[in-house]
Amino acid sequence: MAHNTIRRTAVAALAATTLLVGVTACSDTDAADPAVELTATGDPAFEGPDGADTSNKTPDELAREQALAKVNDFYAVVGKLDGDAAAPIEQLDTVAGGPVLDSWRGDITLRRSQNVVGAGDVKVVDAKITDAGIPVGDDGKAISGPAWVHVRACTDISGMTWTKSDGSPAYDVNRPQFVLAQLTVRNADWPDANGWRVTSDAAARYAPCDAP
Repeated sequence: MAHNTIRRTAVAALAATTLLVGVTACSDTDAADPAVELTATGDPAFEGPDGADTSNKTPDELAREQALAKVNDFYAVVGKLDGDAAAPIEQLDTVAGGPVLDSWRGDITLRRSQNVVGAGDVKVVDAKITDAGIPVGDDGKAISGPAWVHVRACTDISGMTWTKSDGSPAYDVNRPQFVLAQLTVRNADWPDANGWRVTSDAAARYAPCDAP
């Protein structure tokens, strides 16, 4: 079947600005209970993150919602793993891939080896889709193929801390409150809603939310 990849910029696409609050933990560099996974009980292309019927939505709209939900899952899992040394590090594989997975797995493993414990949370105060590539057929329905979404998020990291075994902080106490994240979320198993993973963050460390 002939197919196309829907690619939208923030100007041409349906507005997808979403308020994401209450997620836990973040990184200095690079979101929802981590035990909860997105599960598609019917056609995975037409099931939303909460299992609700979303058959009235386009594949592009579904992909955007699923990618934003995975950002929430990502931060929640990172927070769980940083705050609980007994939590299996393999949980990270359910929300991250590529460079993000490698970086976070290394960072968390190192902190655990040094008895550094994370606490508190980071809040994603604003997030929007800036671009996306979603495989669809000529009939407008989702078809198999790699999908990707770019997410620009402003995060509040002021409530997140890491503490050494002697009680001293293991982070920069002079860091800014709000930090930009420019995430790529990919799905090699599209249209399966469970395939999304956060794979990269293009933002510089401690970049302000209004950075280009």
